[in-house]
Amino acid sequence: MPLPRTSAPSTTTGSDALLYTLFAALGTAIAFGSLAWLTGNLTNSLVGEGPWAHYDATAALLHPEALWPDLDTATLLVSVRIIPGLLALSLVTTGVVLWMRKRAGSTTGLARKADLAPLLGNEITAKARDLRPSLNERESKRGRGC
Repeated sequence: MPLPRTSAPSTTTGSDALLYTLFAALGTAIAFGSLAWLTGNLTNSLVGEGPWAHYDATAALLHPEALWPDLDTATLLVSVRIIPGLLALSLVTTGVVLWMRKRAGSTTGLARKADLAPLLGNEITAKARDLRPSLNERESKRGRGC
């Protein structure tokens, strides 16, 4: 006897889509903040003179001048906004492409047109005549054209 289902599947696909969108936005923000912190610290090590800042992705996103006060505005803009933005965009794009490839492999279970082609009239008649040569003299029920 199968076990009863303990939780019902979600009946509202809209709320599932919103939840997935929230997870994607949160993951992107965490990735962008981490990349901003890392590239800001690397830039500060190469160009600036301050110490390696403690990990604070939120401060790196919202107030990078507080973490790296010795860096000028243009350097902060490039190292904390532009480079992490490009890196995060490439990570998100790669993730979406991989997800789409994975999802493209799944089918709905329904036959496509190419799957049904061998079952059409001309192909099935030719296959039947190939299997039983005695059918070559008989006319098809659908008429001569088949």
